[in-house]
Amino acid sequence: MVTSFPSRMGSLDVMCQNPGNAIIHTGHDNGTVCLWSPNVKEPLVKMLAHQASIKGMDIDQTGKYMVTTGLDRKCRVWDVRMYKQLHAYSLAFGLSHVAISQRMAVACAIGNTVQIFKDMHLGVCHEPYLAHRLGGPVTDLAFVPYEDVLGIGHANGFTSMLVPGSGEANVDAIRANPYETKKQRREREVKQLLDKLQPELIALDPNDITRVNEDLLEQKMEERKKILYVRPVQIEYTPKHKMRGRGTGSHKELRKSMVVEGIRKERITEKKEVEKEVFGDEKIESSKPKQLLDRFRK
Repeated sequence: MVTSFPSRMGSLDVMCQNPGNAIIHTGHDNGTVCLWSPNVKEPLVKMLAHQASIKGMDIDQTGKYMVTTGLDRKCRVWDVRMYKQLHAYSLAFGLSHVAISQRMAVACAIGNTVQIFKDMHLGVCHEPYLAHRLGGPVTDLAFVPYEDVLGIGHANGFTSMLVPGSGEANVDAIRANPYETKKQRREREVKQLLDKLQPELIALDPNDITRVNEDLLEQKMEERKKILYVRPVQIEYTPKHKMRGRGTGSHKELRKSMVVEGIRKERITEKKEVEKEVFGDEKIESSKPKQLLDRFRK
């Protein structure tokens, strides 16, 4: 377990993860949706999604759209990037669980009935695409990736429902290959472990990982520029006493001069690197007046 936070909003029955940025979304009895990161003890975002308790919530695989259902008989589609409601649909009483497929087909559980809607996020949906009645109340919904199948858990067991056009037809074998062999699965698991980000890097905007920390970069540049104006410090070095015959005065002075010269060369090299970063490769011409014999100087 990475971390644990109290929600302080009563019992927590609705939860899902955003595949786009790994943020956890939670739905509460007061109709609010909270966004949590393992780096902050308080929710990053609080938004009032419904006027009643939230019963279902799901996010599409791109992390852009979120669908929520509540006791107010509303199914709402949200743009997670702007935290803004796009569309709202009124459905029958008993609306509970919801699931989104790879092709944006939305499955809603209403009592012992499952209704499938298409293009809810575009606002052109006026009636269900499919409907199926089961023998008991629906307890869970989930679409099968890369297949036109919806898994339905209900009071009397489990049912597989065919939903044409719900699964992604073009399989990306690099990201997820449903027909992978045992060797390919092992290679994928190793690659995922190597590419796995630390929990400290989870944020609302996933592009923050690729951005440059400009404040820290400017601070480092200012510190390096100070090297140009710092007076060289006098180097003090005391050679260690060595065995008889090698600790004479001439040997000590030779070792001392070698060490001092090495340190001085390092500082001169560092100063030249900073001058090259600040002023570039162009040589600054001297402001002294030119003389007739300057052309013979090297």
